[in-house]
Amino acid sequence: MSLLPMRRVYLNILLTCLAMVSPLVATASLVATGSLVATASMLTAVEVTLAAPLSTLVPLTDALPPGGKTLTAICTVPADAPADLGVGAYLTDVHGRWFQRLQPGVLKPGSQRIRITFGDDDQATGSDAPWDAAQSATTVHGGLFFWSASGSRVVISVAGLSATTLARGDAGPQRLTEVRSDPPTLTTGERWQVFCRPQSFPSNPYDPAEFSLDLVVTAPDGAFQRLPGFAELPMLGRDRGDREEVTAVGRERFAARWRPRKPGVYQLRLEARWGKNEALGCPLPPVTVSGPAWDGYVRVDTNDQRFFAVDGKPFWPVGPNLRSVTDARCTERLGTKPTPDRGTLAYADFFARLSPHGVNAAEIWLSSWNLALEWRGDWPEFAGLGRYSQERAWRFDRILDLAWKNGIRLNVVVNNHGQASDQTDREWHNSPYARENGGFLGDALSFFTDERALIRQDALRRYLAARYADHPAIMGWKLWSEQDLTAAGRQKQTDVLATWHTQAAERWKVHDTYGHPLTTHWSGSFRSVTPPVASLPGIDFLTIDAYHDPFDGGRGQLLAHLLNDSTARRGGLSVRYSKPVLVSEFGGNWDACPEPQMVAEHASGGFVSLVSGAAGNPMLWWFEWIDQGERFGPYEAITSFIAGEDLRAEAQQPPGQSLTLDATDQAAGNAVLWCHAWSRTGRLLGYLMNERWQQDGRQVPELSHTVIQVGEQINPGAMTVSWWDADTGREISRVDVAHPGGALRIAVVPWTRHLAFKLWRR
Repeated sequence: MSLLPMRRVYLNILLTCLAMVSPLVATASLVATGSLVATASMLTAVEVTLAAPLSTLVPLTDALPPGGKTLTAICTVPADAPADLGVGAYLTDVHGRWFQRLQPGVLKPGSQRIRITFGDDDQATGSDAPWDAAQSATTVHGGLFFWSASGSRVVISVAGLSATTLARGDAGPQRLTEVRSDPPTLTTGERWQVFCRPQSFPSNPYDPAEFSLDLVVTAPDGAFQRLPGFAELPMLGRDRGDREEVTAVGRERFAARWRPRKPGVYQLRLEARWGKNEALGCPLPPVTVSGPAWDGYVRVDTNDQRFFAVDGKPFWPVGPNLRSVTDARCTERLGTKPTPDRGTLAYADFFARLSPHGVNAAEIWLSSWNLALEWRGDWPEFAGLGRYSQERAWRFDRILDLAWKNGIRLNVVVNNHGQASDQTDREWHNSPYARENGGFLGDALSFFTDERALIRQDALRRYLAARYADHPAIMGWKLWSEQDLTAAGRQKQTDVLATWHTQAAERWKVHDTYGHPLTTHWSGSFRSVTPPVASLPGIDFLTIDAYHDPFDGGRGQLLAHLLNDSTARRGGLSVRYSKPVLVSEFGGNWDACPEPQMVAEHASGGFVSLVSGAAGNPMLWWFEWIDQGERFGPYEAITSFIAGEDLRAEAQQPPGQSLTLDATDQAAGNAVLWCHAWSRTGRLLGYLMNERWQQDGRQVPELSHTVIQVGEQINPGAMTVSWWDADTGREISRVDVAHPGGALRIAVVPWTRHLAFKLWRR
């Protein structure tokens, strides 16, 4: 998959064909209509036939050194060369921007040394991007070009063409320039930003050891919040129809973001630090915040730590796993069509189709093929270890805004297991940390233990928190998907994983001052969860798979049994760890299942999770199957059913619990009826299902004589039971019950497949 990004493809075309260039080449772009190309290296000379009046490019064949700013060569010009023969040098960066500089004067006949240095006064052609240390470090192509207004085919010899790195001299006083900020008045919950350019500009703006920026906010009560800043290259997205094109449109700068939660007058200042030097302070004008107190972030509930809350109100996430734009396995297993990868445009469509049906959450991956910021440098849009893709960063900004606009919060997977695996879904051979890709690690296990790797990982966490943590569309951060399938997990290095998660969680909570909950994830089912990691205080909630073998003659497992075992049963995760438990992958097994079974599991999974005490609706993995088949009904049904309901413990009342209820029907034959309920004081939410239907999606007969026994010793009193269509989320009927005490038996309305109900005391 090491395809060059499209802009680099254009450059390759430019370097292999002719381009028309005028004598004013220093201020004009090279036009991709052709340019005669030769190659030169440090040890050889090449004969270059001039193509004047077209320009003639001589590209470097050796890799550009980091920070290379000076190009040198020995050029030998024949006596019959044009009198106006000129030479210049060019460099291009990872974003496809072209920098060029002319050597003053003209080339005379004979041998002469060419030395062209790019300086701070250079600027990208067609852009206001300046040449600076950061640009110098990210150049990917370069060379010389010859030009003349005369028609000529003379042969020029070019020897020893090379690029070298200049030692950086005194860059002058270190300071922050071009400081500007949003207006000094805003409302609670609104984002406020400040921008600046440091002088001198760091060669790697993503390395906080070289340069770091913090925004320190002092609240009216004297409390302060330290927010990390981040480097940002302004980008512009464009819909090309088949894909989204993202291009750089300005100067790289630093930014800091803040989202106030309480009204008042705040004092702000920037603190900049170059290396280990003393921090430089830059006071900013006070900011006045109006509006009510606001806390629109997802939290683990304070009183009942098995569930989530937002601003004190219950939040029960409902939605699919939107891992990336497309999923090849979904096409292979379920016959869907590959979704064209149109970046944020595709996510805009996903969100717009999901939101009207009650979806309020989804999972998204920062994977190498989707939204990762860091990967091997010869892949499209990436620049290698320690440098973050600004195209991807821009897309993630946009996706968060789109999700928030549609009322959807995202569980963000920072690392997918393949990134540190040389076996299952292995991607280690493409990792920028791997030695063969220019990194410093000899194996994937070292990703979890090598001190240099841990420092790099923390720099990325700092960047993610700085750029995105203020956004309320972040539901939570997931450190790993299926951590047990990484090299550490496959080698049963539980202590290594526990140590890594301890350190990572501590650092996340330093960088993310907004306090988004943190999780990690295990494959297969809840049985894969390892106590040393799950019990860590820094892991706020647990995410798992719910994949299972087919229920064939009792050898496999029914989804309802697996989901209930995951949380409510003895040994279930909610019982063992008192943390929210969320299934973020399910739907048959990792290889899917027959479509009728998938339909049944998709329709029933939310209700089973609800009455089993899970923290949210399980996230179906096969999102293209949902989207292309418009199978949104299960989300609408469960959302309607739980509207206004609260699963959390009430003050001074026993906590809610999952109950197993006895359901029987004389006409059920050999069918097994599954009936469970979530019970709180005075209120019960229940779900009734024919297990034969969930096994394989088969048609089952209507049952009209079903009776549910809620308990043996229920206090007498007036009650109401309401019956709900579990396919549509609509109430079917409501019946008042005068219970005399003792065993409570409820006659069920005629039903087929599954049915939901509510029972409460009047």
